Amino acid sequence: MRVNINVKKIGKNRGAIEPVFYEYPEGVDTVEKLLRETVRINLEEFTKRRKRTEVEAVLSGEDIEEQAGTGKISFGIAYDGRTADFENAVKNACQCFEDGIAVIFLEGKRLETLEERIALREDSELTFVRMTMLAGRMW
Repeated sequence: MRVNINVKKIGKNRGAIEPVFYEYPEGVDTVEKLLRETVRINLEEFTKRRKRTEVEAVLSGEDIEEQAGTGKISFGIAYDGRTADFENAVKNACQCFEDGIAVIFLEGKRLETLEERIALREDSELTFVRMTMLAGRMW
């Protein structure tokens, strides 16, 4: 099923939220399964990007301008040869959710626990928010 995920676009239009559509399989009925499938989808995309050759990694003027807004222009090619470990990535995502570092909203309602039952439908709206830790001194 196709699910709409709100993604904050980095760059020139700071604060712009763009919908990105992910295809989730049937049977995603808990927050933990949602995180597992989201990690799987993102790792597949990550792996595809890493397999691109340098010839395919040509940047358009728009790409350069967008990346310049973030402060770094790159081809997106990783030269170190490392691969992502799915189980560790899922474990990390679940831990971040439990610790409150990542917050998930489904149709505007905050999801609270990994065991919480959810009902994804076609064109459901998901929002993932990564919380920022503030540094400073206590007076």
